[in-house]
Amino acid sequence: MMANIVVVGVPEDGCLSLTSRAVSVVSEARVVAGHPRHIEWFPQFNGTFLDMTQGFSEWLSEVIDESEEGDVVVLASGDPLFFGIGTTLLKRLPASELSFIPTQSSAQLAFSKLGLPWNEASYLSVHGRELAGLVAQMQQGSLFAILTDYKNTPQVIARHMQAFYETNWQLSVCEQLGGTSERVRTFTVDELVECDIEFDKLNVLVAQRESKALWGGNGQFASDESFLKRMPQNGLITKQPIRNLALTTMKIGQEDIVWDIGAGSGSISIESAKFAFKGKVYAIECNDACFDSIQANICAHGTDNVELITEPAPIALTELPKPNAVFVGGSRGAMDAILSYSWTSLKERGRLVVSAVTMDTVAEVYQWAKNNELRFDAQLINISNTQPLAHYQRYQAENPIHLFSFVKNQQSPGDTHE
Repeated sequence: MMANIVVVGVPEDGCLSLTSRAVSVVSEARVVAGHPRHIEWFPQFNGTFLDMTQGFSEWLSEVIDESEEGDVVVLASGDPLFFGIGTTLLKRLPASELSFIPTQSSAQLAFSKLGLPWNEASYLSVHGRELAGLVAQMQQGSLFAILTDYKNTPQVIARHMQAFYETNWQLSVCEQLGGTSERVRTFTVDELVECDIEFDKLNVLVAQRESKALWGGNGQFASDESFLKRMPQNGLITKQPIRNLALTTMKIGQEDIVWDIGAGSGSISIESAKFAFKGKVYAIECNDACFDSIQANICAHGTDNVELITEPAPIALTELPKPNAVFVGGSRGAMDAILSYSWTSLKERGRLVVSAVTMDTVAEVYQWAKNNELRFDAQLINISNTQPLAHYQRYQAENPIHLFSFVKNQQSPGDTHE
């Protein structure tokens, strides 16, 4: 049984690399849809052509309407299932109504041209997307193919990387791959930022890491010293032992949305973002004395998936997407309202973690939980660090911290306790 739509990958050199099967399918189609530059390779086709340059949404609707009668071919560049139209069609139609005839993808051609084994490469696309989060995702590997567009050009991408101190890469701009105007040029990040070349719009950017220093050289579970802190109150930071325990309790996934309320120096936000490298973290802090240090820390750690929100909570929370995890490190007297709004917004099985330094805050959190009949786990954490004393070492105790944790829609009474 023939599929209603056959998606054919077209190489940039057209007839030279097209298979006889692809040519035959297009020749026999009732309707062909795609970019005009692709149909030029099929002069034998005399049916109806749907031109995608009319506007993508309208074009896609016409393709789907025509597919009800069958014999529709969609032309696409390279492999249609590699960040291509194939993925879009599979979201709208059952897989049984589609079949695919791919050709080499742009990434495959790029790695071949550069002579790079690509079995361990990763693939990112900023085509029609925001650049935020690109640097965070680049911490997960050492070799990437990045698909660009007319807005997110190679220079714009390099500039974004530079802004987050992610300059330890070699960047190769690969243009018109497989075509007669094919060209590959390699730069450092700084060189590409300063480059005034107008690259062909059909390009893919290959990034090769030159240093293993991740997250701006600070790594995951960074030390307190790697965070710029508001002065003279050098303590506006959730200290490393507490921070690491809080992160473990929050159980953050790689695509999660996280709220850090009362961000201070941004350490919880930034360390959360290293777990949620495909997600987004919102650092909520209304103290303007903290803004510069938070933003500096975001850049220094390369966590471009963190966004600073400068309004007070809970007002600042109303426009944010629902979170998978919430950390409350400060409330400015609005603890009850913050907890209630966060709890209502939290996704199912999400986690709310609250750090309490003062007895007043402990009482507020406990009373809120009691009023709402919520189960929780609470830990009293006492940390002591070594300090020199003459020729000896002694322990210096830090302030004890209460850490409350709540899980949304708990099913098992044994999960936590009061």
